[in-house]
Formats: sequence, C-alpha cells, structure tokens
Amino acid sequence: MAIREALDLARFFVDLGWATGEYASKVALDPVLRRLAPKPATPKAVLTLPGFGGPEISLSPLNAFLSRQGFMAEGWGLGTNRGPRDGDTIPEMVARLRPKLERLADKTGGKVALVGQSLGGIYAREIARAEPGLIDRVITLGSPAYLRADGLEHMNATLHLAMRWINGKKVEDHLSDTPPDLLHDAPPVPLVAIFSAYDGVVDETTTAIPVGELTFDGKLPRENIEILGSHCGMAVNPIVLIAVCDRLLVGTDTWTAFNARDYMPTGTGFAAKLFYPGLRQSRTARTAA
Repeated sequence: MAIREALDLARFFVDLGWATGEYASKVALDPVLRRLAPKPATPKAVLTLPGFGGPEISLSPLNAFLSRQGFMAEGWGLGTNRGPRDGDTIPEMVARLRPKLERLADKTGGKVALVGQSLGGIYAREIARAEPGLIDRVITLGSPAYLRADGLEHMNATLHLAMRWINGKKVEDHLSDTPPDLLHDAPPVPLVAIFSAYDGVVDETTTAIPVGELTFDGKLPRENIEILGSHCGMAVNPIVLIAVCDRLLVGTDTWTAFNARDYMPTGTGFAAKLFYPGLRQSRTARTAA
C-alpha cells in the first residue's frame, strides 16, 4: 500500500504541474478564446462549485471567463469545499444555496446551470436532484459520473488520505452515509460529463457516463465529452472552456452532439481529435443511443 500511495502522490503532483501549464495557456490564449467561445444572446445564470479541498477562488478564472462571455456566473459562496461531513451535508448545502439559486433565476428569468469540478460535480448533481425546478442543466468536470463503491479503487490514494485528514472519515464511510438511490441515478436535468483519460486523480472509467446511458431523447440528454487535460486544471483548460460555453447554450429540445470542429480554424478540423480524443467514439455512442 505504501508503494501505491507513493506512486499516486507522484501522479497527483504531475497532474498539478500539468494544471499550471493549462492555466498559463488559458492566460496566453484568452483573447483567442473570447472570440471562439460562444456567447449567450441574453444573460444565463451559472453557479460553479469547486472540487474537494479547493477554495472558492480556484474557480474564479472560470467565473471571470464566463462573465466576460455574457453569462451571469458566480461561485457557490460556501468557501473551501471540505467534503461531506455526514448524511446531512447535502440537504444542508441545498438549503443554504436555495436563496442564491432563486436570486439568480429571478435576475435572468430562467433556470440556473451548475458547473462542478470533481466533488463539486457530485454536489451539483444532488442539488439538481433536490431542486429540479431551479436547475437548467449540470456540467461536471472530472467528477465521478455516478457514486459507486466499486469505483473507489480507481481514485488516487492521495484523495483518500486527504479526505481522512480533513474530515476524519474515509471515502467508503461517506458512501455508507449516502442513500442507495443517490449512488446510481442521474438527476432529472440534462447532464454533461467532461473527462480526461489522463486524469491523475479519478480514472475515466469513473468520470465518464456509461455508454449505455448516453442519450439525446426527450428533455434529459446525457453526454460525455473527452478532453486532453489534467484533473486539477480542468476548470482553466482552454478546450474545456470552449466546451462548457457550448454546452451551456445548446437547447434542451434540440440537443445535438458537441462538435469541436466548429471551433477549429478553417482547414484544421481534423486536429479536433487531438484535443478531444473521444470525439469519434463519443459521437458514435450517442448515435447508437
């Protein structure tokens, strides 16, 4: 176990280093990204939720980018995400966020989209499950698609150690506090999972929605978007920012597959698969679904 923990710690620091590069590329490419990423015709409310151990400021670059594009993006206002305390954590969180969600919905005249990184994505799904009348859609960034005990082995051991250090409980203990129906069922709103095969914290077998559950039928689409990137830097990765803006604006009644080629310079559409490795496979899976 000591060897596994040492290797996973190294994987985490590699992931963190990659994230630093992603942020640098976001800063350098910001003028280009602002021209490429789609903009809403009218302000659309977005609430962002940080990952486990992440301070609220960690998503400030994402909020700032979305706001400059014309979205009304705000952080969740609950500070650092210290993870679940017990079975009452999610209901209490929903109660604390409800006034903010109602305010954002009133200001824009529409429902609120949730964008959550890692554990923040899990929280976003549960908020949507509790308040579907207020939530437009959920976009997760490197988040376990569904909570499953058999997926814990694919998580970086550093995450387990951090969870025990911060709140004194193992991930397994938190799962035992969670009602069984929350472990598998998706929320009653559109769900998009953005994930990476190179994620150094959570494996893609956990962060991607199972292929058999991908669908565009009705008003509850379920979509995977695979990107080239790290776990820690997903919220500042330029190709993620484009995908998030695109998926925030696609209509629920006319939902179509994300097409990265729409954002590539003329004659370079073939390169889209370099940045979105699962483009061909995911589109085939969606067509089959």
